[in-house]
Amino acid sequence: MSSSKAMGTDVGTMFYQTAEKGADGTVKTQIVRNAFVEMVGGDDTEDTLKRNSWNYVKDGDKFYVTGEDAIKVARAFPNKVEMRRPLADGVLNKGEDKKMLVLDYIVGSTVGQAPDDKSVVCFCVSSPSVDQSQDSQFHKMRLGAMFTNRGWKVKVIEEALAVILAERPTVIETVDGVETEAPYSGIGISFGAGRVNCVLAYKGVQVIGMSAARSGDWIDKQVVDATGLPLASVTSFKEKSLDFNNLGESDLAAALDVYYGEMIRYVFSLFAKKFQEVKSEFDAPLDVVVAGGTSMPKGFVDKLKFVVQGLNLPFKVKEVRHAKDPRNCVVEGCLAQAIVSQKRLEKGADI
Repeated sequence: MSSSKAMGTDVGTMFYQTAEKGADGTVKTQIVRNAFVEMVGGDDTEDTLKRNSWNYVKDGDKFYVTGEDAIKVARAFPNKVEMRRPLADGVLNKGEDKKMLVLDYIVGSTVGQAPDDKSVVCFCVSSPSVDQSQDSQFHKMRLGAMFTNRGWKVKVIEEALAVILAERPTVIETVDGVETEAPYSGIGISFGAGRVNCVLAYKGVQVIGMSAARSGDWIDKQVVDATGLPLASVTSFKEKSLDFNNLGESDLAAALDVYYGEMIRYVFSLFAKKFQEVKSEFDAPLDVVVAGGTSMPKGFVDKLKFVVQGLNLPFKVKEVRHAKDPRNCVVEGCLAQAIVSQKRLEKGADI
């Protein structure tokens, strides 16, 4: 029996995720908060870390606690440690000098070493930016090297294409008077923390890909500026309590409603412009499938439908729907691509 593995991974601004198929055929996912805090070493620092079973990486006399354990440390010592991220705005954080140290530790503790030379990992990157955000080329190269150095064959796809591969939207075409279904055709959108990624695909082939920097982190900043509330209060309410179908009377909920609307209008306006630039011709209405952490609040899809109805788009929308598993959709799409690529590799073809 082959020991080859296929894995999907989504190295996101807020979370790092992996997916693989278990022996029983079910998809198993793992999620790690993509954050860390620094602790200066004392005589008993490492003993404390080990006693608490916290995940950490050591560099000289400093210790970097990662993932959810970093949240625990930050809450326990709010005035002594700062939460830091390896990524910002969907790419490697150019202002963080310990990003590769921490990411290498996370990759090593989750994906690990490839079991053989036919094992494939697929990860995703942001589509080309349409608003002067940092591009993904350096990010893609550095992440790819991390996996290659561990023996993996690497496949890279754009983030929102992973939504298409996981959710299989369809277009109904009429050919010679007969209606036929074109699978993996439609618009996939991933609303992440750092960016919104959009892809239009036809039968699994990407036609348009774009990313925009107005997403979850942008919304948080605008709401903080508008209300004067602490960032932690804004993000906590957004993640735990926001319901677009029941906003209530608070300034916080009202501000989130306003800036979610601004984000949706901004992204769809840019996507419409891109659609016209490439002269795509789709007569049939298109499914729109949305995923990602910023899409998680209750009523988000209803909010998106309402905003989109007021826009003059160069394509027809058939349905707007949430992915079955919005949190894991992207990494599951990466896994789907990894499985296909591994089968090609075993047949001697390029991945």
